[in-house]
Amino acid sequence: MGVTISNHSEHVRILRIDRPPVNALDNPTMEAFGEAVDTAMQDSSVRVIVVTGAGEKAFAAGADLDELAVCDPEGGKKLVSGVKTIMGKLRQGTKPVIAAINGLAAGGGLELAMSCDIRVADGRAGLGLPEVTLGVLPGSGGTQMLPRLIGVGRALDMMLSGKIISAEEGFRLGLIDLVAGEAGALADALAMAEKLSANAPLAMAEIKALAYATLSQPLVQGFEMETDGFGRLCETQDRDEGIAAFKSRRKAVFQGR
Repeated sequence: MGVTISNHSEHVRILRIDRPPVNALDNPTMEAFGEAVDTAMQDSSVRVIVVTGAGEKAFAAGADLDELAVCDPEGGKKLVSGVKTIMGKLRQGTKPVIAAINGLAAGGGLELAMSCDIRVADGRAGLGLPEVTLGVLPGSGGTQMLPRLIGVGRALDMMLSGKIISAEEGFRLGLIDLVAGEAGALADALAMAEKLSANAPLAMAEIKALAYATLSQPLVQGFEMETDGFGRLCETQDRDEGIAAFKSRRKAVFQGR
């Protein structure tokens, strides 16, 4: 099937990687996923996106090895460049994206999870970038995202060994933001998504963009971008609604305007 799409509620959309048995990320699956992300980002009714895997075994187990096995140098570059473009849609999009890691997230699967803004994992989930054991490297952003999340030394330990770590270890390192309770990663991610979806969409979009700007912009320039963003929000109807709701002690109803 590749990718299945469903709405959990009016403002929360679920994108589910659905390629049994382990949700390997072949080209058709990634293309379908990219299209689903585009559609969700462009849909004004969607405020939060949740990405998960079908079944209980894997979130996504990484690249399709049959595709990888026939890649020459140019083919390899084309393969990972295409995946980077698709995963970049998650970071560059204006809406929060939560990964519900329901099982193994290895190789490209972990790179997909790291491309999401927030990561929630089942306690039984496994996390790793084992590409070195296949004679290649994490080419879909892993060598760049993992050190930014957990530090260079710890990232090198994971990537050079190719080991799979537990969700609890991932949480301790800062790779995972929440280890799910008994209800599981998807349930906890959806609960989080519902809370986020009640907030002002334009404000969330500005906050997300500014947070990622810290990865590439000097602090002073980041402050300037923050000031500009604050100014833009001061002319929105959502700002007026938020203040009015606070003063009248009621829950704000934001419209994204």
